[in-house]
Amino acid sequence: MSAVAEPWHYLILTAANANQAAAYEMQLRLRHDAGQLPCVRKTLVLADPEGRRVGSGGSTVQCLVEVLRRESRGDPPADFASAEAILRSLRILIVHAGGDARRLPAYSPCGKIFVPLPVESGAALPPTLFDRLVPPFLSLPSGPPGVGQIVVASGDALIRFDPAEVRTLAGGITALGSWAPPEEASRHGVFCPNEDGSVRLYLQKPGISRQVETGAIAADGRAVLDVGVMSLDAAAAVQMLRPFYTCGTGWIPSVWNILLSHGIDLYREVCAALGSGATLEEYLRTVRSSGSTLDESILASFFNAFHVIPLHLQVLSRCSFLHFGSTRQLIDSGIELTTLERGAPPPRRTLAVGVETSAGAVLASTDSWVESCRLRATLSLPGRNVVVGVDVSEPLELPLGACLDLTPGFDHYGRKACFIRYYGMDDSFKHPAGAGATFCGRPLMEWLRAAGVADSDVWNSDIPAAERTLWNARVFPAEQDPEAYRRWRWMLDVDSATAEEKDRFLAADRYSSAEIAARVDHDAFHARRAAIRSRQAA
Repeated sequence: MSAVAEPWHYLILTAANANQAAAYEMQLRLRHDAGQLPCVRKTLVLADPEGRRVGSGGSTVQCLVEVLRRESRGDPPADFASAEAILRSLRILIVHAGGDARRLPAYSPCGKIFVPLPVESGAALPPTLFDRLVPPFLSLPSGPPGVGQIVVASGDALIRFDPAEVRTLAGGITALGSWAPPEEASRHGVFCPNEDGSVRLYLQKPGISRQVETGAIAADGRAVLDVGVMSLDAAAAVQMLRPFYTCGTGWIPSVWNILLSHGIDLYREVCAALGSGATLEEYLRTVRSSGSTLDESILASFFNAFHVIPLHLQVLSRCSFLHFGSTRQLIDSGIELTTLERGAPPPRRTLAVGVETSAGAVLASTDSWVESCRLRATLSLPGRNVVVGVDVSEPLELPLGACLDLTPGFDHYGRKACFIRYYGMDDSFKHPAGAGATFCGRPLMEWLRAAGVADSDVWNSDIPAAERTLWNARVFPAEQDPEAYRRWRWMLDVDSATAEEKDRFLAADRYSSAEIAARVDHDAFHARRAAIRSRQAA
C-alpha cells in the first residue's frame, strides 16, 4: 500500500443492521490486530438505525453525527462552527457496505464487502473484497492542511484504479470519474464537467438521449461516469448536515422520520443538487426520474442546502470495476480477477477458494465457484455452479446452474443448526413472487404448488402479496447434521420429489434467507475459513 501524507483518524463501515454490524466489527478488529490497517487510528461500524434502511445519504450523515459526538466526548457541538472546527482536524473514510446481499445469498452472512476473493495473499486472514477495495482509498491524497477530509465510497464492487493518479483535492466536494461509453454511463451517475474542473450538472442514470440533451457526451463519444468515490472538506460536510441536524439539540424530528420511512440516497437527493448549472427544476426532474417520492417542499429544502457546495471532478485515466454482488458475478468477476492477476484464467474456469481436498477426492467442474469446502469424495459440477461451506464425504453431483450453500447458525430454540440452501444461479431473491421471482430455476409460485405448499406455509399473513419474495419465504430447512443436505437435493428438481419428501418439507423447521441472515453464527462462519486456510498453509 502506498504511503499517505497523514493518518486516517476514522475508518467507518456502514451496516444494514446490528447483526451485520457485529460481524463487520469482528472483521475490522482482526485486521487491526493483524497490522493490516497501519494508517488507521480508529475503526467504527454504524448500523442503520432501528433496522430501517436510511440510504447512503442518510448513513453518511449518521456517520458524521457519530464522529462529532465522539470527538465532543458525548455532547453534540454547540453550533455548526464548532462542528466544522472538529472536522477540520480529521481524516475520515466512510465505506458504505450495508446491503442485504439478497442477490448473493451464500455471503449474506458476511456481507458483500467480506466476500472471499480467489487471489493470493501473504496476510494472516483470508483475502476478501475489503482487503482489495479499501487500501487504495486509504492511499488517496489528503486535502489542503486544516480543511479536513471525509472520503465517502461504495463497498459493493472492486474499483481498480491508481490512487497515485489523484491530485491534491480541492475545496467543497471532489468526485472521481471515469470515461465510459454512454450505454455504460446510463447505469451510473454521470458528470457534465466544465473546462476548469468544476461540474455543471450531475445526472442520475440518464438515458443516452438525456446525456445528449445535457451535453454530457464529449466529442470523442464518451461520458464521465461516477465511480462512487468522493472527498468532502469539513465545510462541505457541515453543509450536508444542516437539513438533518441542529447542533445542541440533535436530529430534526421531521427529517429523521423521512430518513426512517424513505431513506436519503447520496447520489440522488444530494449529488443531483450539485453543479454550477443545477436548478431546482432540473433537480426535481433528476430525483423524480430516479425514483424519489419525497414531497417537493422537502426536496426544495435539500436543493437549497446542497446546491451551494462546490463540486469538482477528477477523471481517472484508467479505472475498472469488478462486481461481486450476485451469484453469477461471483464466477464471472472471480475469473476475470484471477486472469488479471495470474495472466491466465483458472483451469476449467473453476474457482476453488479455500477448498481442502483429501486423497482420492476430485473436483470435477467447469465454470464454477467452490469455496470453504472439504472434499473427501468427488464433487461433480457441470457448469455455472456455486457450492459454499459444504463437506463432501460421498460423491455429489449437481445439475447445470444449481447452487448449494450451508450456513451455520442458531434455530428458533437457540440450538446450533445448519441452514441448507439449494437454489438456481439466476434465481431472483428480490422480485415479488408474482413478478418474476424464481426458485431452483422455475417460477417461485410454480415451485411451491409443485411441492404442495400453500402461501401460508412460507409467508406470514402480515406480509402483503406484493412484498412476498424468495428472500422472505421460509423454504430453507435447518438441520442439526450439516451433511443432511443430501436429503434435500430433490428441491432442485421438485417434480421428482416423492410424497414423503414433500411431507417432510412441510414438517421441517424452515427459514427464510432474511431469518438466516439474522441467525447466522458469525464466529463459526469465519472460523471454518480460517481453519481451512491454516491447514493449507501448514
